[in-house]
Amino acid sequence: MNIKTKLFLTSLVFSFVLGQNQTNSNEVRNIRLENFKNNYKGQTIRFTDQNSRVVEGVLMEINETDFVMSIDNSAAFYSHKNVDFVYLPPVSEDFYITASISILGGVAGYVATIIAHPYPNKGTLGAVSTLGSVLGFFVGKNAFYKTQKIDISGRLRG
Repeated sequence: MNIKTKLFLTSLVFSFVLGQNQTNSNEVRNIRLENFKNNYKGQTIRFTDQNSRVVEGVLMEINETDFVMSIDNSAAFYSHKNVDFVYLPPVSEDFYITASISILGGVAGYVATIIAHPYPNKGTLGAVSTLGSVLGFFVGKNAFYKTQKIDISGRLRG
């Protein structure tokens, strides 16, 4: 065996012997909850609680055991023990981006029709612009106007 092979096998053995075989999921979960609190406090969130009810409200605080949420201007406490994912509904800025892409699709269809045919009739311009707007809307909706899924579980994915 040459030196490169010996070095490779030695590092492989050490990685298996000294590698971390399990991650403390409580530490990972606490870090994710702290980051979630810092980034999304004051925003509308949605999750499914342990009774399979969908809960939606404004996140006010996260403590050791509960989400503190404002629902209809009253504070409510929900345990986050069995909650692995939290969803953020789309906001108005996402809708504006989607509408802008739709308008851009319509304008692109109009310009492409004028370039392809120097004197198109009005029916063709309207049809192509409408088709471009509809396609732009679907692209914008699928790309930007969707619910964000945030993982707050303690599991690591490799």
